[in-house]
Parts: sequence; structure tokens; C-alpha cells
Amino acid sequence: MIDWKENGTPVSREFDDIYFSPENGLEETKHVFLKGNRLEERLSSSGARHVFSILELGFGTGLNFFASWQLWRDCKSKSGFRVLRFTSFEKYPLERDDIRKAISAFPELSELLELFLEKYKLLVPGCNTFLFEKENLILDLWIGDAIQLLPEVSGKFDAFFLDGFAPSKNPELWGENISLQLKRLSDQNASFATFTVARSVKDRLSEAGFTLSKIPGFGRKREMLIGVYESEPEQDLNPIPFLRRTHSDKVPEKVSVLGAGLAGAGIARALAWRGIHVEVWDDHNALRASSVPMAVSHPHITKVGTPTSLWTLRCLGNSIRRYSDLLSKDSYQISGTLQLSGEDLPWARLEEGIKAHSLSSDLAELKPELGESYPDNAKGIFYPSGFWTDTPLLVEKLLDHPNILLKQGKASSIAFEKEEWTLFSENNEILNKTEVLILANSFGIENLLQGLWKESPFSPRSVRGQLEILEDPNIESEKDPIRVGDKYLTPSKNGIRVNGSTFDEFDLNPNASPKDREEILEYSQRTYLGLNWKQIKVRSDFVGIRSQTPDRFPIVGPVHSPGPFRKIYSGMGLHKNRKKEFPFLEPQKNLFVFGGLGSRGVLTSLLGGEILAEILLNEPLSIENSLYSSLHPSRFLYRKIRNQE
Repeated sequence: MIDWKENGTPVSREFDDIYFSPENGLEETKHVFLKGNRLEERLSSSGARHVFSILELGFGTGLNFFASWQLWRDCKSKSGFRVLRFTSFEKYPLERDDIRKAISAFPELSELLELFLEKYKLLVPGCNTFLFEKENLILDLWIGDAIQLLPEVSGKFDAFFLDGFAPSKNPELWGENISLQLKRLSDQNASFATFTVARSVKDRLSEAGFTLSKIPGFGRKREMLIGVYESEPEQDLNPIPFLRRTHSDKVPEKVSVLGAGLAGAGIARALAWRGIHVEVWDDHNALRASSVPMAVSHPHITKVGTPTSLWTLRCLGNSIRRYSDLLSKDSYQISGTLQLSGEDLPWARLEEGIKAHSLSSDLAELKPELGESYPDNAKGIFYPSGFWTDTPLLVEKLLDHPNILLKQGKASSIAFEKEEWTLFSENNEILNKTEVLILANSFGIENLLQGLWKESPFSPRSVRGQLEILEDPNIESEKDPIRVGDKYLTPSKNGIRVNGSTFDEFDLNPNASPKDREEILEYSQRTYLGLNWKQIKVRSDFVGIRSQTPDRFPIVGPVHSPGPFRKIYSGMGLHKNRKKEFPFLEPQKNLFVFGGLGSRGVLTSLLGGEILAEILLNEPLSIENSLYSSLHPSRFLYRKIRNQE
């Protein structure tokens, strides 16, 4: 992957080209990319927009990212921007030790390097998000071929670092497909800078709409190329028109969130660290799933790459990369998860799934033999990064921010008039007025939308789950992995385990059921054989009600009124209309939802909250376009229309 010259310069084996100048790579980066894009001047401007976004082709050692981060630190206090987003693509990601060795040549970057390397793990093909909340900085590192991945990027960018290996070494990265994507992703007056002045590169960028200039290069390079996109930004041309994003620089002064569970806390935190003031309204529902102690999380691997597996893999890495900043060590544990194969999870699916997702052993490892601690011939898959979380404490920590105000009250209805949302109590008294409203109140979302439109755009289900809180005096059991089969069992924490859970869509009784307790314990005792069950006692039961969508995928984003949606998009799936252009239908203004997290709320609430904040504030998305289509709330309206055609 990487070789080293005698002077310490890293060289790519794949492309036989250096990663940065042997003269002084950091100074080269500052000259070509920072000065070439006038970043210090632009980041220091006072009347700026909410976010400044950079897109880079060729992450390499991360040198350009670290240099941009260092400059952002210098400019942040006087900048009108609240967030710096850095999006980069890398087909051949380097190992931690190689990045450390390369960047150690620049001692002034050592602090940033260590902060980054702490989070540099659990990389998967596609988008990997690194959030540095205290730095007001996000890195989206896309692993794979930029030619294939760029069409999956959503949003507009202010600056481009074109830093792939030389056109003569890697011509595909400088071709027409790339330049057309840069045109699609360019905001008004977006800039680019690159070390090369190759004729083919100039032609491609000029055809894409950039005005080009040659300026002096760095070191021995006589010239380099810069440019500005002076045309109007292209509209989002997503082939599914209701998924198209509109571009606006308006930032709301205040946002109200209904619900202080995992979803509400996730979106509130995502907005708060960006400097937005958030009011979170909570009715203290004792049955919400966000009260579950020691909730377990692990990826869900499918036979081929599906939205479910892609989503859970991205959420896993994102959560673990953030936990060290949010939670104390005693409130979560990366203990690993051993998931047993069975009728619902065939062994063949696990084998093919690991290959299909290109998963390394630090993400997933097949276990064809599990030994005497499990039933005969038991097989499974081990996720080294499977973890449990103290859910109530996670919610508490997410809401603990000076820009979040927690208020008590239940909204029984909502109304929109004069460009603001009004929340009404059960007695039809005004609870609150707000510019932007986010519904994150679990199974209360549907009731509010029913009252607003006389029908709901989706039909979330309420699902009852019961689990058992166990006492286990064996101290060694704290070293156990999480065990998952038809029922799960956590390791012991201070002598306490959690054993669950049932799944019932028909009986929503809030009281604990002896029958359910017996079912959970009977399964665990005959499956998890390595435990001394005679010592383990039931301390208490816990019953929670989850909100789950029909496809078991969250709803994240803006909401369309069902009536106008049917009128505009009826017939869109018919063969006779395959060439017909359907217009973009504006969603309900300033109304968003985040819900239906089901049994994966702990795993998905952090990344889901970030994605909703990105949608609301028109930032580039931290996931693929195709994956976002599986999260969009209006997918159910569209499926209903298709099923009726």
C-alpha cells in the first residue's frame, strides 16, 4: 500500500507516486490548497453562512485535512461560519501507523493527529463520519472509488481540493465523469485548486463551468491551477423528485423538538453544538424505549449490501467514534457481540454477507464452532465492536448542552399559520410558538399528523418489549461478550445483567407478564450454557413500548402532506409515464420528523440526528443518496401510490 523513501517521503505502491512534496509537504498543502482556495480570507469573513464545506479527491495521509483543521482553529473565533465540513475520498485507506509516521514529520500537527487517530477505526466502504464536536468540525471520509461514490454525495460545496495522484498516474480520477460531478456539487463562487496544469484537466474543468487561472506553483513546480465556479448552482436532479433538496442559507433562530427520548435528544444535540437554540418538550412517558437499561447494539448484516446493513454499519462506527466524547467509561462497554445463526439468520447468509460488505476482522468474524458454552453444532458471528449502553444516561448527556432548554408539557395538536408553528395542550391552550418544529415523540407523531391533515403519511406500529433485570454475583461475567440469539443477554455490570427481549405488536399491556419472563429465561438457560444459572436471580422486569415503521427503518426528514402528494405523484411508477417529468413538491414548511427507531434506537439516534440537522441546515449529507431514500418519511406515501397503480 505504501513505501517510504530514504528521506521519509511516503510513496503509493498502487500509483508509484508520492503523497506529498519531499521538500515540505505541509508548506505545499498550505500554498496549493489553502492559499489556492483563499481559505484564510474566506473562513475569517464575518457575514458568512452557517457552514463552509470542502470536498477533496484523495485523502491519502490526511495532510490536507490536518492543515485545514489547523487553519480553522486559527479562524474559528472570528468566523461567521459555525461549522467546517471536510469531505474526502480515498480508494486505498492507509493504516493508522502509516498515517502516524507520515504526519509525525510535522510536529505542529501532533495534537490534531492524536485526536483523529483516536477515532480512526471501523471504516467501511462508503461514507464514514468523524464528528469533532468541540472543534465544530466534521470529516466525512468516503472509502472507495470516487468515480462511483461522487454521484451518491448530496449537497453543495464551497471549495475543492483536487489532490489525486498525477493525471499521468491516475487518469480516471481526472476524467469527464469527475468534472461533471464537481459541477453538480458546486455552490455559487465555489473554488478549486490543484497542483497540476495538465491540458486534459484544464479542459475538463473549463467545460464544467469553472473560470481558470494559472498561478505560481510550489517548490520546483512552476505553475498550478485554480478556478471559480461563477455560474448559478445546479438544482438537485434526484430522479425521485420528492427526494430533491432545496438550497437555502437561512438558519433558524430557534427550533422546538417534541420528545426527549433518544430521537429527540439526538437531533437536539446535533443542532445545539452547531449553535442553534433548541427547546425540547417532554411528557415523561415511562414506557418509552429510551428508558431501557444496558441496551445492546451491533450491525445487522444481510446477504448482499442492503439499506439495513449499510445503515447499521455506518451507525456503529459513528456511535463508537462519538462515545468517548459523550459518555464516561462506566456508562457503556465495547464488549463485543456474539450472534448465533439460526432459522432467521442462516449461516450461509453470514458467510456471504461478510464477503459482500468487505468486512475486516475488526468488524466481523465468523465463528463456525462455539464450543461447549452453547448448544451442539452452534455457529455464529462475532462483532468485536458490539456494545451496550446505559440508555437513560446517554439521553441525559445528549441533552446536557447550554443551547438546549428542556421543558415539560405534552402537545396534543399542532397548527401552522403566519410562518410559525403553534403547539396546543390537551385543553387547547397554547404551549409554544416556534419557527421550526421537529416531531420526535415516538408513537405520538402519528396522532399529531392525523390531527393536522386528517391522515398520516406513514403508519408506525407500537411494539411491546419485556426484558428481565438479573443479578449475577460472578465477577468474571463482566468479561463476557453480549450474547444474541432469539433473546439477548448482556455481560454483568456491577453484578447486574439484562436479559431480553420479547416483541409483541398485539399485546401492549404496560405491566410485566410472568409468561414473558418465563419465555425469556427458558430460552437463555437452554442456549447460553456457560453460565451458572443457579446463582442468577431476577431482580425486576422492565416493559417498554417501541415505535417501529412497517419496514423497520427510521423516518428522518421533512414531511409531505398526503393529499397534494397523491395529486402530484399518482402514476409516477407507471410504464407509460417513464419519460414524464414530475415536478418537485415542497414539503410542509419547517416541519420535520425523526422517529420509528424501533429496537435500534441507541445505535441509530446519533447519526440520525446529525442527518436531520444536515437536511434542515442544507449541509452535505453524511450518508449516500441511495441510503437516504430509505430513510425519507415520504417513502410510504410513494409505496402506497405504487401499490395502487
